[in-house]
Amino acid sequence: MSWLVAFIGLVSLMFSAIGRSLESGTWEGFFTSGRAGRTFRPCGSQATWWVQNPSFESTADELEQRYQEITSHPYEQVYVRIRGEASRKGQYGPLGSYQRVVYVQELLEVRPKLDTDCSKDHDEE
Repeated sequence: MSWLVAFIGLVSLMFSAIGRSLESGTWEGFFTSGRAGRTFRPCGSQATWWVQNPSFESTADELEQRYQEITSHPYEQVYVRIRGEASRKGQYGPLGSYQRVVYVQELLEVRPKLDTDCSKDHDEE
């Protein structure tokens, strides 16, 4: 019986650690989708994040659907503003190729990419 209590305690500890490791926020940047999966590059960053649905939701799937309506080829970039939760830096996606994973909770804007998007990035260069 004591092993069951220890197991429940360990599982509770794991879930509380996972909850603290996510950063809630609103991000803007560029989304792409293709055979290899869905990715997001935030404005002002060279890092690429893996894009996933939150548990029991399909928001990232909706983002991919809107992406397909806008683009004519895989891996074209579209501008997005999203609300969600991003993981700590680590290794995510296929072969751990991405620094973070973002769980998309809300789509605020999805549209074709413009040269003026992320203009702060251009000012810093």
